[in-house]
Amino acid sequence: MKKNFSWRVFISFGLFLSFIMLLLSGVILYIFPAGRGNSGFVWEMIGLTKPAWQNQHIIFGFAFSLLALFHLLVINWKAFFSYLKIRATEGLNRPGELLIIVILCLFVGVGTSFKIQPFSGILEFGKSIAKSWDGNNTGQPKGLQGAGKGN
Repeated sequence: MKKNFSWRVFISFGLFLSFIMLLLSGVILYIFPAGRGNSGFVWEMIGLTKPAWQNQHIIFGFAFSLLALFHLLVINWKAFFSYLKIRATEGLNRPGELLIIVILCLFVGVGTSFKIQPFSGILEFGKSIAKSWDGNNTGQPKGLQGAGKGN
């Protein structure tokens, strides 16, 4: 018995896989050194350089966004708009929560742009991890010499 193509399953797996790729590439970009090491070694992780990981992150971000829009507006549009109608009415009756999340998002965006704590600390922590990779000629972080590429 032949089964019909399931857009719901396709989109669900696509969202899951693109999320995993965004998570992986985000972590790698967070800890990856900025350029060549002191030895001139070009940094690679799982066979990709930092610009290649940035490209993966951007493209999978677009894929995730498109799949999420398709998921909401095509596959689940009835449930989504019904939810919005109910919650919008409820949300207008509860402006405190709306105001708090808008202020919180603005605080995160402005705090990150102007490097205010705790955002600057999070960014600096990632930079310190990336700089720790630069302490040797093997292309591996300190303590991981002898493993993987760069030997």
